Amino acid sequence: MEKNMKDRMNNEISLSGSPGSPGITIGKASLYRREDMAVSSGEIKDGEVGDQIGKFDKARKRSLTGLQELLEDQEDETVIELINTQIEMINDPDLCKRVETEIREHHQPADSAIHTVFGEYLDILKQNQDDLLDRSIDITDIRDRLIQFVNYHLPQAEVEQNTILVAKELSPREVIEFSEANIKGIIMGRGGQTSHAAIIARSMNIPAAVGLKNADLISDGNEVALDGNTGKVIVNPRQSTRQKYEKLIEQQLKQQAEIEAFCAEPNETSDGHSFTLRANIEFAEELDSVQKCRAEGIGLLRTESIYLQREHFGNLRMQETFYKAILEGTKPHPVTIRLFDAGGDKFFEMSQKEQNPFLGWRGVRMLLDEKELLKNQLKAILKTANCFPGRLRILVPMISTLEEVLEVKELMADARNELKEDGITVDEQPPFGVMVEVPSVALQAKTFAEHTDFLSIGTNDLTQYVLAVDRGNELISDLYDQRHPAVWKLLKQVTDAARGKNVPLSVCGELASDPVSACCLMGMGISELSMGTSALPAVKRMLRVHSLKEMQQLSRKVLESEIMDDINRIFREWTQKN
Repeated sequence: MEKNMKDRMNNEISLSGSPGSPGITIGKASLYRREDMAVSSGEIKDGEVGDQIGKFDKARKRSLTGLQELLEDQEDETVIELINTQIEMINDPDLCKRVETEIREHHQPADSAIHTVFGEYLDILKQNQDDLLDRSIDITDIRDRLIQFVNYHLPQAEVEQNTILVAKELSPREVIEFSEANIKGIIMGRGGQTSHAAIIARSMNIPAAVGLKNADLISDGNEVALDGNTGKVIVNPRQSTRQKYEKLIEQQLKQQAEIEAFCAEPNETSDGHSFTLRANIEFAEELDSVQKCRAEGIGLLRTESIYLQREHFGNLRMQETFYKAILEGTKPHPVTIRLFDAGGDKFFEMSQKEQNPFLGWRGVRMLLDEKELLKNQLKAILKTANCFPGRLRILVPMISTLEEVLEVKELMADARNELKEDGITVDEQPPFGVMVEVPSVALQAKTFAEHTDFLSIGTNDLTQYVLAVDRGNELISDLYDQRHPAVWKLLKQVTDAARGKNVPLSVCGELASDPVSACCLMGMGISELSMGTSALPAVKRMLRVHSLKEMQQLSRKVLESEIMDDINRIFREWTQKN
């Protein structure tokens, strides 16, 4: 036992997780464990109800005071936005009412009432994929802080200065607070790239690896080499390993300076043809990355997180605040808002589990059954559009029939008329587009182009529907390839249809984030691409060093190919040539 402990303290161990925040660092590990939360049991007496409601109210005020004090020390807009989101949740009147109901009607002590109400939010999240479960950490953190304040027990979380923080999971508030200790990096056993903790780490330029299943192999005080670009962690690195990482850190600093200079260059091919690169985002916390990579606006703004941050998606004020923050942070560029896209691999509370959610009640199908939810979102978008003339576009997901397009348009007209009846000026009619992600739309692209202002190809879903491959199924993951010959031929058909009707066309799926594929898309005639911000510099570099003629030759070769081996060979040769 003692020997195993010594080996663990001294031997080099290689661990793999997922990239959380880019950057490479070396330092001493500092372990952080949250204290388990205990709540009262049993019922309170009638005479204790007022006292318990008072305890909850004081806990709310103390929690708000702590967040507001944290807010005063911040300058980063990303951090400020996130703290404000937590403040809004604690101030949510519906949340307060439900906690008070548990105390008053069910005679629960304040801490138990808080635990019950927040538990209902968490139960909804537990039904979903891991990337959505990451968001439960935010809710758990607010819950635990309130309970700690109710019980007058608030342990001080401490971490040694200039160390690499190791934790099972972290809330965004914890990341912000620990950043004041100048932590060099973060390693988390849970979480993904979309977790708020990872987003905050990126905005603060703190390297992070997430989803490290063996993070418990790291002991307090171990030296650790962390690569946030790959998610790799080396515990007790040998001298040779340490030297390798020190060189990588030097290269990283040099590359960062080059990337920032490169992103400022014009979006033009080597022979002067312009292209547009936009960002796919979901949170306001990502705006800092959007600005750093000089993205020309937002090609895909996901709106599912609004539902997850509030029990009722119909909160117009919250939606407007969110949309306005994105538009303010991306001036003067356009923002494409995708309507709430639930179902499939995304969240929406359902009483009945679907056998095949990817082919089921999702996207526009759900929205047209939940007309009030859809109309509320359209109203929030129309009101926002009026404040930012010409910059906002509406994108409808999971369209498969023309009837769906016409019905959404009719509901948008109803929403506009209802706003006018309420005395709200709505002069702006945002451009209206649909996602091309179902084969029926791709095959009828010419027809859909006649009824829309723009088209946006979602290659992730389009690929799985064309190839009949569930992209989340590991058993057949080798069959899922967005560069399949059938996908390219369908993309060409959509491109020709859009060009024939003079309708703008973009690609916002993962295919756009692959540099060689981006060149092929450009050669095919698609000059507007949207992707995650981390992919944008590499795509821009590849597009800038080639001429349009070269890219057209590449796309011709790809379109002539009939098997994946040929396409892989063409892509390999293109990569080796550059």
